[in-house]
Amino acid sequence: MARRPNWRAIRIHRSYSVDEAARALGVAKVTVRRWIASGGLPVIDDCKPTLILGAELSAFVKGKRAPRHKLRLDQCYCMRCHAPKGAALCEAELIPAKGASAMVRMLCETCAAVMHKRVSWKQVSQLSALVRLSGAQRVKHLGETTQPCVNDHCQKEV
Repeated sequence: MARRPNWRAIRIHRSYSVDEAARALGVAKVTVRRWIASGGLPVIDDCKPTLILGAELSAFVKGKRAPRHKLRLDQCYCMRCHAPKGAALCEAELIPAKGASAMVRMLCETCAAVMHKRVSWKQVSQLSALVRLSGAQRVKHLGETTQPCVNDHCQKEV
């Protein structure tokens, strides 16, 4: 898969030639020329070499980026479908993790690919109202339990 041009490498108060713009973005000169020929990238063409304003180049590259997908709580991003998808049969598996979050594993409703998502423990109750959760619940820390530790293998035998 091809790399995406990095718009952060462009200085908006500077003008670029085709060669400089291509080097700054990490693309071929032919690509920049194709952007100009399509009419999408405005240039200053009354002088030689053709100059591209940094602000316009940066805005053009930002506009070419794919829109970000906003996921609902009951959705994960499916890498096979390239879209946000819900859980197949409205079922998900909760996998405890360290800290304040857990992993949720579910199958894509369209292609049955495995999808993962990190969810905070505060959102687990909201998620359980939307999908059926299976798997282990959060493991309590020793300080949160009311029962004493039963590690009797640590005691010395007499």
